[in-house]
Amino acid sequence: MIALGTASAATYRWVDQNGKVQYSDVMPPSQAGRGHAELDKYGRVIREERRRTMSPLEMEQQRQAAEYQKTLKRQQQAQQRRDMALLSTYTSVKELKLARDRAIELENLNIRGLQTRMDSAAQKLAAANAKLATSRNEGKAAPASILQMRGEAQRELAQISEAMNQRTQAIENIHMRYEEDEKRFLELKESMR
Repeated sequence: MIALGTASAATYRWVDQNGKVQYSDVMPPSQAGRGHAELDKYGRVIREERRRTMSPLEMEQQRQAAEYQKTLKRQQQAQQRRDMALLSTYTSVKELKLARDRAIELENLNIRGLQTRMDSAAQKLAAANAKLATSRNEGKAAPASILQMRGEAQRELAQISEAMNQRTQAIENIHMRYEEDEKRFLELKESMR
């Protein structure tokens, strides 16, 4: 009778957390809800229990997939808003190009203003350097006020130079943005035909 009971005992098959298939005549409690198959003595599936819970890795993958879908949806909504703004703001490519030219002209005005400031700072630096050279030639110690003036002029020149680089980069960005806008505008107009 013991031999008969052992012969009819079921074998369980499941996939563990490492992705390996496991077999045993006892189902481990840690496997509850994760799905398994009950096999007869010939290895045929008698009963199969579907998975009801997920592993931490699967839950993280599901969370990442959901986050990706949310990001994708936000991007699509943002694109729709940009498309609507583009179509409601401009009626032709000519208007788009005029807007681009105005934006570039504003940046060029900024650059010209910065250039004027740069010229002034360069003159201040040259004057400070000349006074320092005179003091050195006369064998006198450099006056603290002149050293301070030179330091301020150098800092100002560095700041203006950085601002001019930013304005130049802004002009490049305007060109790229308006090229993209023009291309998208034409695509949208074509799709409306």
